[in-house]
Amino acid sequence: MMKRWRFSTAGLILLFLLFGLHQKGLAEERYTVKEGDSLYKISKTFGVPIEALKKINGLERDHLKLKQVLLIPAQKEVQRTESAQRVSGKTAKKASAEMESYVVRKGDSLYAISRRVGLSVEEIKKFNHLQVTALKVGQVLTLPKAGMVEEAEEGVEKPGDSEESTVRANIEGEQGETSHKPVGKWSNSEERNLFVRVAKTFLGVPYRLGGSTLKGIDCSAFVKKIYQIFSIDLPRTAREQLHFGKGVEKNELEEGDLVFFRTRRANGTHVGIYIGNNQFVHASSLKREVKIDNLDTPYYDKRFLRGVRVKEFEKEI
Repeated sequence: MMKRWRFSTAGLILLFLLFGLHQKGLAEERYTVKEGDSLYKISKTFGVPIEALKKINGLERDHLKLKQVLLIPAQKEVQRTESAQRVSGKTAKKASAEMESYVVRKGDSLYAISRRVGLSVEEIKKFNHLQVTALKVGQVLTLPKAGMVEEAEEGVEKPGDSEESTVRANIEGEQGETSHKPVGKWSNSEERNLFVRVAKTFLGVPYRLGGSTLKGIDCSAFVKKIYQIFSIDLPRTAREQLHFGKGVEKNELEEGDLVFFRTRRANGTHVGIYIGNNQFVHASSLKREVKIDNLDTPYYDKRFLRGVRVKEFEKEI
């Protein structure tokens, strides 16, 4: 069994090289946060920038939790982060181009605007650094351009208001339509850890709707490609993947599980891969790249549909 596992691992590594994944750089080790630790202290200990630590672990703030497990980036990942910082000016201009201004009119409210643009009130407040919900006539708000919020992999027309509740009910009603058991087994915990590491090697790959290569990839193609490396052939679209495997609750998620979200389009479904610590990696149409996000982020917390387990450990008798 051990020899077969070693052979399988060697084969996977060779496959990564064929895909060109060695250019992304694999993470080298994990670190468990101890009492008195801070991002600054950990960055000095391992000789990596704070921004590199935050990027590879999907951290939006500097706050750490006791016993939180951090991924320490390899040197190639550090170099990639530093390179990204050098072109931050260009990135800021691109982000600005993806936003548009909205002038508050008489009778407007954050709730009404949120319904109109498909964002939550909290998301609009965050985009505009608002502390209160009151608006003034003539006030200028910054909002993502239409289509920049996470969208479905399948191009369908947005329904009218009278249809929206029916569509949403249909999506939620489909949650019980998965298989009653996963379709594969993890050989051991090392294989699952390797799966998470492979998924993270795609960080920074550009997002492209309908794409399925390292030049551009969408959310369902990303999930399909990762599982294909581990001998599981998933359907192509997120809506089909939603019904593939065993449904699991949010508090039961394990590394490797798929996580699904309702999007602003009709029948829209977005998918990512859960990697532990309440985080998931996905091809984001909003950020235009493969990145790590947190399930507690308001956008994803509000739109979470369910988890799906594709592979599980063999149960001991």
